[in-house]
Amino acid sequence: MSEPPDSLGTLPDESEETFCYGHPKTPTRLRCSRCNRPICGRCAIPASVGQQCPECVAEGYRTTRKARSTLRAMAPAVFALIVINVATYVAQKAFPIVTQRFSSQPVRIADGQWWRLVTPMFLHSPFLIWHIVFNMLALFIYGPYVERAYGTRRFIAQYLAAGFVAGAVSYTFGPCNVYGLGASGAIFGIIGVLLVYLYKRRRSAVEGQFLRGLLVLVGINFLIPFVFPGIDVYAHLGGLGAGLLLGAGMDNGGTEPASAPRQWATLAAVIALGLLLVTFRTATFSC
Repeated sequence: MSEPPDSLGTLPDESEETFCYGHPKTPTRLRCSRCNRPICGRCAIPASVGQQCPECVAEGYRTTRKARSTLRAMAPAVFALIVINVATYVAQKAFPIVTQRFSSQPVRIADGQWWRLVTPMFLHSPFLIWHIVFNMLALFIYGPYVERAYGTRRFIAQYLAAGFVAGAVSYTFGPCNVYGLGASGAIFGIIGVLLVYLYKRRRSAVEGQFLRGLLVLVGINFLIPFVFPGIDVYAHLGGLGAGLLLGAGMDNGGTEPASAPRQWATLAAVIALGLLLVTFRTATFSC
C-alpha cells in the first residue's frame, strides 16, 4: 500500500520516468528547487540553491523589483532627487560644460547669473565618485523620514529652500574664486529639519536614541574638513541652519503638524533670509 507524498513533495522514484513540464516529450530527473516541477536542461536556470524553472525565476524577479520600488512608493521625492542627481552626474562626466555652466561661481553670481545659487545642489565633483555616493547615501537614509513626516510637497520645498540658503551663505561668506557644487547643503538642511523633529519628541526612547546618533553624525561631518580641506563648510552650516529654522517653524511637536499658513510663512521667511544675504553680498561684492 503506497503512502501519499507529504506537503513538501518527494523525490521521484528512480524507476519512474518523469517529463519536463515545458517539454512534455523530454524525460528528466531534474526538478525546480522552488516549486518542485520537473524541468529539463533547456528549462533549468541556475539558482543560488539548485535550479529553477522560468516561471519561478520570473516571479522572483517581480518580487525583487517590488522591493526595489519601495523607496519610490514610500518617498517619491527622495527617489526622484537621487535619480536627478545621478543623471546630472553622468551628464557632467560626459559634458564638462555642464559643471562650468551651472556650478556656483561667486564672480558670475555677482554679475547676475543667479541660477548658480540653486543649480549647484544637483551637481557633484565629476572627479570624486565618493562625493555623490556619500551624499546620495545620506539622502537615502534620512530623507524618507522627513518626507513621510511632512509630505512630499513640503519636503521638496524644504530641500530646495535649504539648498538655496546653503548656496547664499557660501556666496556671502566663502572665497570668491572657487567653484562650488554638491547636494550636501540641501541634505544638511533636511538633517536639520529631522534634528528638530526628533528633539521635540526626544522623550520617546526610540526618537531620543535616533537624535543622539544623528548629532554624533553631524559633529563628525563638521570635523571632516579639518582632515580633508576643500569642503565648503559655509554651505554645510547654511543648509543646517536653514533646516533648523524650517523644523522649528513647521513642526509644533505634537501629533498634528503645524498649521499650513505657519509652515508656508516659515518657508517664505527662510527664503527671504537667503535673498537678503545674496543682496548684501552682491551690493558689497569685491574679489
